[in-house]
Amino acid sequence: MAIIKKNLACRACGSRELEEFLSLGKTPPANAFLKKKDFNKEKFHPLRVGVCRSCKLVQLLDVVSKEHLFSHYVYFFSAMPTASNHFGVYAQDIIRRFIKDPVNNLIVELGSNDGLLLKSFQGKGCKKVLGIDPAKNIVKFANDQGVPTLADFFSQKLARNIAKTKGKAQVIIGNNVVAHIDDWQDLAKGVDELLSQDGVFIFEAPYLMDMFENLAYDSIYHEHLSYLSVAPLVRFFKKYKMDVFDVQPSQRQGHSIRVFVSRMGEYKILASVKKFLDKENKAGLGKMSSYHALAKRIQSSRDQLVATLKNLKDKKKIIAAYGAPARGNTLLNYGKIGTKLIDFATEELPLKIGLYSPGMHIPVKHIDDARKNPPDYYLMLAWNYKDQIIKKEPEFVKQGGKFIIPIGDKVELI
Repeated sequence: MAIIKKNLACRACGSRELEEFLSLGKTPPANAFLKKKDFNKEKFHPLRVGVCRSCKLVQLLDVVSKEHLFSHYVYFFSAMPTASNHFGVYAQDIIRRFIKDPVNNLIVELGSNDGLLLKSFQGKGCKKVLGIDPAKNIVKFANDQGVPTLADFFSQKLARNIAKTKGKAQVIIGNNVVAHIDDWQDLAKGVDELLSQDGVFIFEAPYLMDMFENLAYDSIYHEHLSYLSVAPLVRFFKKYKMDVFDVQPSQRQGHSIRVFVSRMGEYKILASVKKFLDKENKAGLGKMSSYHALAKRIQSSRDQLVATLKNLKDKKKIIAAYGAPARGNTLLNYGKIGTKLIDFATEELPLKIGLYSPGMHIPVKHIDDARKNPPDYYLMLAWNYKDQIIKKEPEFVKQGGKFIIPIGDKVELI
C-alpha cells in the first residue's frame, strides 16, 4: 500500500477543481516522534493546502495513509490539561439534550482514544458505550480502564456490524475525527447505518475561521486532511438527507466548533447555523482571494518568528520549546527551526520524553528537568493553553523568563 496519494477530487462535493494556495514544504507526520537511531529512516511528505472552488472546503492536496498515521499513537486525551473538565461538561450537555434512556441508549464514539469522554458518560449513569479507535496501544489502555473499545477504523461495514450486534446508536460522537477522515462518503453512509431515527451525530473540529482570525496555521498537518467551515458541511450532509441543525463554539485546543447533525426534519434548525454561515460569508470564505491573502500572512508570520529567534540566539540566549504538541512540529518544520535555534523541548507526556521531534530532531525533556535549569525563553508551542502554562510556571516568570507566542500577525514576547 502506498504511504501517500494525491487528492484529486474534493472529499465533500467531488469537484476536481481544487486550487492550491499554501505549501508548507515537505514534513514528516507531526506525531512521529523518534529515536536518534531512526533519523535516517524518517519519511517526509508534501504538506500542501488547497480549497475546492465549488464548495469551498479547505483540504490537503496530499493524503498520507491512515494506517501509517494512526495505527500507533502517542497522543492521549487524558494528558491534556483541560480535557477531563471539558469532557465532563460535554457529556452532561449531550445527556441533557439527547439521551432519553441512559440505561439502554447506545453512545458510540469515533476516534475515542483512551476513552476519557466515554468514561464521563459511564460516570453519569450511561450503561451502553462503545469506543472505536485504530491505535492498538491506546485501545488496550481504554479497555483496561473499563471502556469497551474496538481497534478499528470507522466505516460503513463496521457500522452495519455494530448496528446488528448492539443496536442503533442514539448518539454518535467524533472529536477531532471528521477532519482526519479521507473518505467522507463512507463516513456519512456509516453514520446513516448506525444512527437511530431520532439520533444525533455530534463532532468537534478545529474551525477554519481560527486560521483567518488568529493565524493558527500550526493546525495544518498530515493528520488534518480537512479544515472545516460550516457552509461546506451543510451542503455535504444535505446529500445524505441530513441536517446540520446546531453549531456551537468550543474552546478545546484553541477555537473549534461543535457540529450537530440529524436526519432531515428530526430537529429544528437553530439560529446558530445561520449565525455561523453569515460570519463566514462576511469574512470572505467564499472568495478565492481570501485564501491567497491568508497564505501571505502565514509566510510573513513565519519569517517574523525565525528572525526573532535568530536575534535572541545572536545574543547567546537559551531557548526551549514549551510543550511538544503535534501542531508545534508544523511550525518548526515550516520555519526550519531546529537545534541551532531551539536547545530542547519540554513535555509531561511520558511517551514523548527521551525522543526527538519529527523533522527538526529537537530533544524532548521532562518539564521538571527544565525547571531545575530553566532557559531564558520558552517558545510556547502549546500556545492554545497559554494561560494555564503561565500559571504553571511562576518561578520562571519571577526569574525574568519570557514566553514567545509564535502565532499571529505579530510575534509576541510576554
